[in-house]
Amino acid sequence: MRDSLSKRSKWQYPVGTAKEETIKTNLSTYLMNNDIYKVIERPQNLAKIYNNKWGIIPDFAIINTKTKKIAFFEVKRQGINGNAHERACKYFAPGLQDIFREIAGFDRPIFTIYMNGLTSDPKKVIEIQTWYNDPLWQDRYLLWKTKNIQNILDYWENIVKGYLE
Repeated sequence: MRDSLSKRSKWQYPVGTAKEETIKTNLSTYLMNNDIYKVIERPQNLAKIYNNKWGIIPDFAIINTKTKKIAFFEVKRQGINGNAHERACKYFAPGLQDIFREIAGFDRPIFTIYMNGLTSDPKKVIEIQTWYNDPLWQDRYLLWKTKNIQNILDYWENIVKGYLE
C-alpha cells in the first residue's frame, strides 16, 4: 500500500492549489504595502523536523519581520467524501508542539482554514469543532463557509495578527 500511495497522482493539483492560492494571494495583496508582514508560499521551516530528513510543508506562512514570529497556514478542502480534515490532526501532536514553538516563536502556530464539503457536512463540522473545543485551540481554525475573502482578512486582523506582535 505504501508504494501505491507514493506513486499516486497529486490529485489536489491544480484545483486544491487554486483555492490555497486565492487565500494566499488575497492576504499578500492586503499586506502588500506593509513592511512588517511577509507572506511565504510553502515555507520550508518545518520541512525537516523529523530526524532532519522529513517534515511538514504548510500551504503558506506569514512572518512578522520585526518579531520574527511565524504563523503557518494549512488550507483543507474536499467534497463530502474524504479525510482531509483528519490529516490536519497531526498539528495537535504533543511531540510537535515544542518544535513548532521553537521555530515560530509562540505556541500552536498552525492555523487551519477548512472549506467546501468540510464546512457543509454536519458530521465533519462537528468533528472539527470538537477537536478545537479547548480555550488553547479554539481560534486556530476557520470554517470558511461563505467564500467571501473578507472573512479571511477579518480572521487575520482579529485573530492571527495578534500572535505575531
